[in-house]
Amino acid sequence: MFDNKRGTVRSGVTNFTICCIASVIYCLGVNFFIIPGGLYSGGFTGISQLLSLLARGTRLEPYNIRGILYFILNIPIIILGWRVLGGKPMIKAGFTILLESALMSLLPIPKEPIISDALTNTIVGGFFEGIGSGLLYIGYGSGGGTDVIGIVMSQKYRFLTVGKVSLAVNIVVYAVCALVFNPEVAVYSIIAAFCSSLIIDKIHLQNRAVTVNIFTNKDREIGNWIRDNINRSATIFTGTGVYSGAERRLVISVMSEYEYHRLKHALPELDPTAFANVYKSSAVLGDFEKRLA
Repeated sequence: MFDNKRGTVRSGVTNFTICCIASVIYCLGVNFFIIPGGLYSGGFTGISQLLSLLARGTRLEPYNIRGILYFILNIPIIILGWRVLGGKPMIKAGFTILLESALMSLLPIPKEPIISDALTNTIVGGFFEGIGSGLLYIGYGSGGGTDVIGIVMSQKYRFLTVGKVSLAVNIVVYAVCALVFNPEVAVYSIIAAFCSSLIIDKIHLQNRAVTVNIFTNKDREIGNWIRDNINRSATIFTGTGVYSGAERRLVISVMSEYEYHRLKHALPELDPTAFANVYKSSAVLGDFEKRLA
């Protein structure tokens, strides 16, 4: 998510554009489908929705203050991320948070759901949120909130991940929804979050790990490329070809599917005669760094 130098071949302008489009799509899903449907998003967006209920009966009730609350909630997160992760990634995250806060406040919220069927509205809202979040990760952006907390916590506690932190926050949000409103609101909100996560998994290839076996005579060149360009390690074995009897090298590396696509485009230039076998890893144990981008 945060390392623009390591994880992308696109220009900064392209990534910036992708993040802007992603923010618009995400906020359209929130303001046009989730809120009119009486549903609640996960993460800090859902928390800002719940906190906005405190404005009922006050002078602030006629105004949409969710975006402002979202921005305020993220201020300490940006400060935390700045101290732990550095200033450069937090500047980009801060811009995205500011943009999404403005869009949540300025985009009109229909008085009635655009789609009358509650389940369809829920699925479409989750679909928009998922596309927006997935594109944001592709553009190496972050909406702050649980993303930053998850990365910071996972660096300190190995058993924690971004997904686990996000799940813990969402459990609290939906538990409050069930208590304050009714179980039906919580259930539909969970369905929207589930649809969103499915779309994110389809778009964001960093969530899927693959094992790459490369048979080559340019083992050092390929190993160095893997190390220098996607910051992964590799192991080199020596073998003998059955037909040729010639010595061959086997380079084995575990990486995300997104990183593999980068390697696939570079491999013909590194060794046109290389043979690669790639398969999805059902589980990766040990010291393997999962990245959002």
